[in-house]
Amino acid sequence: MRRTLARGAQAAARRAVHSTGGKKQQQSARVSEGKEPVVVSATHISFNTTPKDQANKKPNIDFIINHQPPQHSGAAWLKTKRVQEGPAFGDEALEGGYKTFRNDIKSIVPDSRVFTDPLRTLAYGTDASFYRLVPKVVVKVHNEEEMIKLILAARKNKTPVTFRAGGTSLSGQAITDSILLKLGHTWRYRKISPDGTKITVEPGWILGQVNRMLAPYARKLGPDPSSIESCWIGGVVANNSSGMCCGVAQNTYHTVADIRMVLHDGSVLDTHDPASWRSFQVTHKSLVDGIMALSARIKQDPELVALINKKFSIKCTTGYSINALVDFDEPIEIIKHLMVGSEGTLGFVSRVTYHTVPDYKDKASAFVIFQDVEDAAVATHHLREANCTDAVELFDRPSLYTCENMEYMQHLRGLPESATALLIECRGEDAAMMQARIDQTIKVIKDNKVLTLNEVQFSYDVKECAAFWDARKALIPMVGAVREAGTSVLLEDVAVPVKNLAKLCKGIAKMFEKFDYKDGSAFGHALEGNLHLVFTQDFETIEQVDRYAGMMDYLCNMVVELEGSLKAEHGTGRNVAPYVELEWGKKATDIMWELKALFDPNDQLNPGVVLNRNPTVHKENLKPLPVAHGVIDTCMECGFCESACPSGHVTLTPRQRIVSTREIARLERSEIPEDAAKLAIMQDLYQYNALDTCAADGMCATKCPVNINTGRLVKDVRAKAYTPTTTPFRLAAAGLPVFGPVMGVLPTFLNLVDGVHGVIGSSVLGALAAPFGVFLGVHWNPYIPTGASKMKAPVAVAANAPSVVYLATCVSRTMGPARGDIETESIHEKVMSLLGKAGVKVVLPANLDSSCCGLIFDSRGLPTQGNTQLAALEASLMAASNNGEIPILADTSPCIMRMKDHFASETLKAAIYDPTEYAAKFLLDKLDIAQKEKSVAIHVPCSSKKMKKEAFFEQIARACAQEVTVSPVPCCGMAGDRGLRFPEMSGGGVASAVAAPPGEAMVLREPSSEAKGGRVWPADVKGSCSEGFSSSRTCEIALSLQTGTHFKSILYLLDRCSTAKAASV
Repeated sequence: MRRTLARGAQAAARRAVHSTGGKKQQQSARVSEGKEPVVVSATHISFNTTPKDQANKKPNIDFIINHQPPQHSGAAWLKTKRVQEGPAFGDEALEGGYKTFRNDIKSIVPDSRVFTDPLRTLAYGTDASFYRLVPKVVVKVHNEEEMIKLILAARKNKTPVTFRAGGTSLSGQAITDSILLKLGHTWRYRKISPDGTKITVEPGWILGQVNRMLAPYARKLGPDPSSIESCWIGGVVANNSSGMCCGVAQNTYHTVADIRMVLHDGSVLDTHDPASWRSFQVTHKSLVDGIMALSARIKQDPELVALINKKFSIKCTTGYSINALVDFDEPIEIIKHLMVGSEGTLGFVSRVTYHTVPDYKDKASAFVIFQDVEDAAVATHHLREANCTDAVELFDRPSLYTCENMEYMQHLRGLPESATALLIECRGEDAAMMQARIDQTIKVIKDNKVLTLNEVQFSYDVKECAAFWDARKALIPMVGAVREAGTSVLLEDVAVPVKNLAKLCKGIAKMFEKFDYKDGSAFGHALEGNLHLVFTQDFETIEQVDRYAGMMDYLCNMVVELEGSLKAEHGTGRNVAPYVELEWGKKATDIMWELKALFDPNDQLNPGVVLNRNPTVHKENLKPLPVAHGVIDTCMECGFCESACPSGHVTLTPRQRIVSTREIARLERSEIPEDAAKLAIMQDLYQYNALDTCAADGMCATKCPVNINTGRLVKDVRAKAYTPTTTPFRLAAAGLPVFGPVMGVLPTFLNLVDGVHGVIGSSVLGALAAPFGVFLGVHWNPYIPTGASKMKAPVAVAANAPSVVYLATCVSRTMGPARGDIETESIHEKVMSLLGKAGVKVVLPANLDSSCCGLIFDSRGLPTQGNTQLAALEASLMAASNNGEIPILADTSPCIMRMKDHFASETLKAAIYDPTEYAAKFLLDKLDIAQKEKSVAIHVPCSSKKMKKEAFFEQIARACAQEVTVSPVPCCGMAGDRGLRFPEMSGGGVASAVAAPPGEAMVLREPSSEAKGGRVWPADVKGSCSEGFSSSRTCEIALSLQTGTHFKSILYLLDRCSTAKAASV
């Protein structure tokens, strides 16, 4: 008991330090000459298993990070070099304006959202680019009012700021070594016009979420980047993102209706509000006059006007959107459009209104192979002229090699070395319109006598078309997955007029050969003349960096000669900032500098981005990717995983865990004395931020382009901490023989707690339980379940009835419904009821009372004990199911996935069914079902999502309810009982800085319903849905807490709405 209390107290201390910030950061030390390093007591976390003297070490000069100290990459106001990374961190290390800024913002945001420690400044400061700058201060900003005050505080102290949304930018535009203002998950305002043709959103929505809001209107946003399920609206606007089908006409610049912006002086301009514009013209007369003077000057210069029109006739995100100075006469329209693509250097966009575009559902695709790139380019040119296609993607020969073994792509094997392919898509408002466009596309290719190596044939098969587009999306990660550990994947992004596409492709191939990039490939949006170049690069030595710099010079000069854009859709950032004048010429570039001075006279907003007078900024502050752990070494740090993580709003996302792990591994190998203190502090912070609060559910892998499961890393690190001599290991081993009796006592204990709950009420019990939760490490909430009833004998059925092995999992055998739920029976009683009504014979495994899949041990870092439990369960189920001949129904999804992943017998794995899948396949046709419920909510657990059971959930729910609200949350954050130990993960703890991130729920209604639009989850659930349903009892606790609505197994719903099938007459 004493050990339990001690562990609980340690966990509480970690939570208090890391969730509320401040105190730990103030203790962080500045290590300087003449002072001993301050070493904080650290958890024993190590990723360097090879002794230093035996390691095959790379050069110790960490050139990328420390060779040249970051200098805000060209910010004019900074005259002296900042201190190098490593020796200084924490609040006490801040100096000058940063120190006063930190003090000034104490009244603006709580300490829990301000970070100066070495782990979180690095983790939060990292984006998808191959550059690294570590902020001195990171602030999580929750609303526009806070943002205004923070900008003013930074202005007062002359400390530059950089805005950060999703962090998926690729050109280094969202990093800083000054102050990073990082948006929290609270920027979620949205308003849709009645017909869906306009939508107003705040910058915290993910683009894919916005499209799901618009789906009932058959509309979507124009931009469609490959990061659509990860990038935030703030970045989409700031980078003027486009994508595969977007082209130029549907990018943000051409579809923006209104913008609400915050400028460098804290003033707000809302272009939708006439009063705001009238006031702005008075208070910012010099800015408005300056912009109109620039516009007039350009319009009087026909040569410059022609250049601008030509440049923006193709995709171009190099420099500012100076086409606004030509396209519009009204200053409000010019200012609005100048903000698009300005990468946070002119102001902050706090709200945006888009014109939406049609989202046609009828579409088909063709994968057409040409003899060479010239033929593919000629075909693309004619297709563009005919305007009969919606997307045309080009694959060069190396790209075709990459995907020739994928499903539906085997026909690519054995092609000539010169072969090039086009992936073509045609859409239509209806099937007839789509077919007309397909017919025209085929005719254009044939009429122009372009030689193809296969017949131009469109596929209407959804799976085959999806395979084509999956192959296109997989090209970048496929390169990333096979690269040498420690190297980076670089992605350049250029565009040329389609007439020059063939020359560009040939030039790229020649460039790869010249600079020895053997794995380089080129592919992209051929219809726009926009290609992506993918190759791997080692930045470990000066020679390698010089090779990269030489390649960039070569590429930029080649693209300019071909009348192209150095950045088509990824933004200028730092990557091509030195080349803006090369592309645009001095006259146009000078106008851009004048714009920057008008909007940001003190160079306070994201200095060094878009425009930079440092000619070598593109090859400075390059990001290291040190080898750290086999699970994560292929990570490209793209950030796609972050939208699936339940703890990202509390501590770290999977990407940020990986960044932290890599840095600890780097510091372990470092021979710089000052790094010892930094390593100790990072290891200490790592325990709570990276390990304790990781759900380890693997949902990150479902979003990751290279299928990295960061949960595997976390489980491995947890396991390494528990050697056979440690107390947790020994206690777990001792607990295995008495697992059944211990679990048998739990229902009594839960009923005792529930009895107290019923007598004194939720408020009083919550207050009394809070101190015990701190010390015991398990926190009570009003949705803690009652104890489950004892298992009863199965219902008698006909002797010749079909059989099923029913595995009531340990959680179902211990936990019943919560107090206040309309249901009072345990889930195993409902399962028995359903099977009895369906006339199914139930077989119970032997030793059921002690059966467990071992997940409870494995998730805590005790795989030995977990595997012992798993092996015993497999043997029991093999016997009960007659070696897998009889179907097996388990009632808890996470347990099912563990069995399917880790059982040795493939036959047994195939016999195990998720509750919804079993019900859909074996019960629905044996029951009479009525839609008794008007509106219910469902949440598909992460394990069921990974097993692709969503359709079965919807099928069962739709059979029983007229309206179904589907949770958009990838993972509820409970992670077994981790949400009870760290309730901030599941939105139930007072230490949580913000409630679980909301999302736009999908609402499934009766076909006759005319209602449109979704609901915000979890806020709208309680008022709209009578109950919620899932298939994991502990997840249901978290979901109930988040929504204020009782969640329980979906089998309760099916049992309530079903009766035994009436006998046929």
